[in-house]
Amino acid sequence: MRTSRTLALASAIIFALLVIPASAAPLSRTFVSGTGSDSNTCIRTAPCASFGGALGKTAAGGEIDCLDPGDFGAVTINKSVSIICDGVSNGGIALSSLGNAISVDASTSSVVYLSGLDLNGGGAGNFGIIVNSPSAAVTVYIVHCTIRGFANDGGVGVESPETARVIIKDSTIVNNGDGVLVQDQGAANALLIFNTIIDGNANYAAYVNGSHSYIALQQTVLSGSPDGLNVMNGGSAELIGPSNTIAGTIVGSPTSVAFK
Repeated sequence: MRTSRTLALASAIIFALLVIPASAAPLSRTFVSGTGSDSNTCIRTAPCASFGGALGKTAAGGEIDCLDPGDFGAVTINKSVSIICDGVSNGGIALSSLGNAISVDASTSSVVYLSGLDLNGGGAGNFGIIVNSPSAAVTVYIVHCTIRGFANDGGVGVESPETARVIIKDSTIVNNGDGVLVQDQGAANALLIFNTIIDGNANYAAYVNGSHSYIALQQTVLSGSPDGLNVMNGGSAELIGPSNTIAGTIVGSPTSVAFK
């Protein structure tokens, strides 16, 4: 009897040693749900409740998927990751006070992919997405996203002190303070926008400030703002093809406004 108990205890200890490290290891894919909990493992059958909770359990280069609608909370992204909510009626972040919905503060050469998100600043938020990573060569893709109600600052801001490249495609950016802005922080910051509507923002639809700042627009609408495109202090802007619509003034001193 004693031998069998000893064997059973030893088996339990070995099982625990094998299982605990595995469950604690970062996962290549995690999940969030409106009914989840951040105390869960973030696997499909035990999803987390927030992007922040899932991010901590996701390996660099991994993916966070939304299973169903929910408010998944503001998050600071510190590594390469994809957040995918396509097909979910509201996979997003809603803010009721000042703050950023998504801050990208990632390591050198990180790639962040955001798709299908609904970001709502509630008329008080700072930025929907702010890219201000101090590391170089950060790339952020924003696809099929809606960004609205960030009245204090704007929908998307690129203000990195190191090289950052942000690509926006097939998105809607409306009713913010500014629509999109690129600020010179001493390093090359580029914002490329394709097939996107930027409308009804209080100040500028698009704002480019400083000689290290660049914006390119293709098949994009800038409308419903006092200034459609504001390019200041040696910034660069390119309008690619005749398919852009700028319903508002172009102000400032762009170094280039080219049709290609």
